[in-house]
Amino acid sequence: MKNTRTTLSWAALLVTAAASATACAPAASSHALQDLPGNRYARAALVASSADAAAATTVPTMVNAWGVAIRPQGEGGHFWVGAGGNSFEFVGDVTASPDPALRTLHQDALHEVSVPGADADTSEAGLGKTTGVVFNPAPLNSDSFAVTGQPVMVDGRQELLGGSSRFLFATDSGRISGWTERGADGRIVRHDGPAKEMFNGESAGMSFFGLALAPGRDDTLWAADFGAEPQIRQFDKAWQPVATHGFANPFATGDPLDSADPNGGKHARPGDPAPFNIVTAGDRVFVTYATTKAAENGTGFDAGEEDSLDAEQETASGDRPDRGKVAEFDAAGNLVRVLDDQGRLNAPWGVAVAPADFGALAGAILVGNFGGAGRIAAFDDETGAFIDYVRDESGAVLAVEGLWGLLFGNGESLGDSNSLYFTAGPADETDGVFGRLRAAN
Repeated sequence: MKNTRTTLSWAALLVTAAASATACAPAASSHALQDLPGNRYARAALVASSADAAAATTVPTMVNAWGVAIRPQGEGGHFWVGAGGNSFEFVGDVTASPDPALRTLHQDALHEVSVPGADADTSEAGLGKTTGVVFNPAPLNSDSFAVTGQPVMVDGRQELLGGSSRFLFATDSGRISGWTERGADGRIVRHDGPAKEMFNGESAGMSFFGLALAPGRDDTLWAADFGAEPQIRQFDKAWQPVATHGFANPFATGDPLDSADPNGGKHARPGDPAPFNIVTAGDRVFVTYATTKAAENGTGFDAGEEDSLDAEQETASGDRPDRGKVAEFDAAGNLVRVLDDQGRLNAPWGVAVAPADFGALAGAILVGNFGGAGRIAAFDDETGAFIDYVRDESGAVLAVEGLWGLLFGNGESLGDSNSLYFTAGPADETDGVFGRLRAAN
């Protein structure tokens, strides 16, 4: 299940680096961060909501860019970037593509899909924001997360689409929706328009921050609910909530969920880490946990609000904010391990497993901190131990303010397979950035 490497082990690299460093520096404290040799990455903003980001493309309504998903190689499609009240679609950024048009990120006929229960209003009056985005590989004519009556304008006429959702969306206002591209006669229809709301948990205090389909299946959806009763929720292919199998919160300290089943886990209490996102990588499932807050009235959780440190507080903590965890589960929801973060996590959300050609951090598990400076922590996939943060070309720890999603391209039409694509909501989630990291050497 773990990635196999032919390069030097992380331990050997760190020993080598430490040996060279001691010749020219005094002994470091136990909290010193060792710079992994060759850990240098170039950052580029590709699309942003503000010209301040100096991105190649500006889309003003792409605020608080959050979830991101693509189709696998051979499936065509787009980058789907959830932000504000939409999902924004892009194609390209494949360096060595034989098609010159695909070497640059751009938009084709499909620009954006509106998501129910979300908008681009960054004031307190906003409906909510698009959070999780996930690709559904099921056949379009199947009943896997199917929608009907999805309106779209084609050649000046409204057409109603129906079929299995190709992409699914979540919002922090408790909605889950789907978007299909199947026309009435079975043809593919890809035009701007709305997704179809299929579940609404707002009245129950649900606040969905992430989505994942069960590995190898198209009949089970998991949602990270960071709302009034934070947990991983499970839905069947008909969009109905069902009992969640597995994914007991290993950090919950409340009463047992079921007194007759201790393996079922415990209820989370305010102050406990709770599911912030859920991500699959092959047959592996990662759940990130952010520290919860108590409601101001002292009753229950402050729904949708994490307890994190800002960048200054993070520095003052000696780079030990200790405001989150990451656990790995198998596809059946059984706990495999908890990553050894050494207190370095700060509301972690994005997770990606680096390919073998991702420079010095090849094969590492990469975890993005939404909180603080927005650092990306790297973990040894064999041991689960913290290695280093991703660093920029100067060797400084790279920071992406408001960092959310992490995803590697597919190497065909949607980004280079050895480039790490990210989404972020800087300026207190009022701006949005879709960008990329590439090994500098």
